[in-house]
Amino acid sequence: MQTFIESLKKRKMLLEWAISVAKTNLRNLPEGHLEIAGSKSWTSLYLVSPETSGRRKYIPKKDIALAKALASRTYLEHFLRRATRDLKLLNSYLDFVSSRPPEDLYSEMSPARQALVRPLLVTDDELARTWEAAEYTRGMSFPEKKIYPTKKGDLVRSKSEVFFADMYLEMGIPYRYEQELRFPDGEVLDPDFTLWDKKRRQEMYHEHCGKMDDPVYRKRFHEKIDIYRRNGIYTGKNLILTFEGDGTTLNMLEMRNMISEIFL
Repeated sequence: MQTFIESLKKRKMLLEWAISVAKTNLRNLPEGHLEIAGSKSWTSLYLVSPETSGRRKYIPKKDIALAKALASRTYLEHFLRRATRDLKLLNSYLDFVSSRPPEDLYSEMSPARQALVRPLLVTDDELARTWEAAEYTRGMSFPEKKIYPTKKGDLVRSKSEVFFADMYLEMGIPYRYEQELRFPDGEVLDPDFTLWDKKRRQEMYHEHCGKMDDPVYRKRFHEKIDIYRRNGIYTGKNLILTFEGDGTTLNMLEMRNMISEIFL
């Protein structure tokens, strides 16, 4: 809900800016309006204004700037009517929903009462907490390689995964480490991180590819990407890929900025 309200506020700011520009531009345009007559093969332009006593005055081609100005006036006048109407409705709606949206009702209840009801609508934060607290099946591949502890208490396979796990925790992005992911075609993968995107209310997946210089590892990586893609998971939509290899290191500041841009 909060994301929706923020999008409405951005729309409000855009409308306010456009209305201001339209009013300024209108002050510099001539009075009257443009009439167009003609067919597919010819067009005639006419000025109708108080100065012409409401009668049409032909606009020659050399005065095309006048025709453009009159067309702009008509557009801006219609635009102002619609934009002003939309802004009025938007302000009324924002005043209404910003007071006490129905999503807040569940969060305002005591834990004891929350345990007795099933909410119809919840806030983004409440939904994220529910997702994070839910049980999930962890992947069982190579458990002996999970030797690096994170601040959340998980054991992961590399120092880079420690960095990502601790970064997600610090930034308030709910995550699950190596949650088993079963697809309708029978394939099973364990994404390094399954993330909860509060803004879009959906799961996203992060694969950190730490040994791209290893041919066997690289081949398996490409196979995994094919599986993801066949099941509607790909970069630009809901999959984050980061890479390391021999002689390369992660730029931690750039990683943080990227994640912040995506989620926050």
